[in-house]
Amino acid sequence: MNQMLCYEATKQFLEEINKWTVQYNVSPLSWNVAVKFLMARKFDVLRAIELFHSYRETRRKEGIVKLKPHEEPLRSEILSGKFTILNVRDPTGASIALFTARLHHPHKSVQHVVLQALFYLLDRAVDSFETQRNGLVFIYDMCGSNYANFELDLGKKVLNLLKLPFSSTDWRIPSTPLWRIYSI
Repeated sequence: MNQMLCYEATKQFLEEINKWTVQYNVSPLSWNVAVKFLMARKFDVLRAIELFHSYRETRRKEGIVKLKPHEEPLRSEILSGKFTILNVRDPTGASIALFTARLHHPHKSVQHVVLQALFYLLDRAVDSFETQRNGLVFIYDMCGSNYANFELDLGKKVLNLLKLPFSSTDWRIPSTPLWRIYSI
């Protein structure tokens, strides 16, 4: 897509979204944030607007309004190693995000905080122009996990979040245990 069309699409997206931000008395979106949503939908303005509202609604529904990564309990959850954005990319240039299920202990974690950590790390991954352009591979690693590590509701929410503001090129779930084969 040529630069002028990208510029015009971004300008149109911001005009529409910032009408909404004024109406609801929230901070206007920046140019860079607008580009994230537009790139995830190949600069289709209407689809990017739908994506933005879906993202915003998901965050509202999950109570994820303001993330404070340097405060507990979110800080500990981020540092737990459950979620990792790898320093390597797949052959197509996509960023690789890893959720290590065996490190998740539902009886010790609050689902809300786990989702906050996921939002935080995915938002940081999407800050990269290369990730915006090439997408993201998400690996839900179940190797070495057992029934005690699995939370069906959390699994569904994690997979749902992957629809949000980036182009998810691939999802992989290695070593799915036989006790948990569900259609999500």
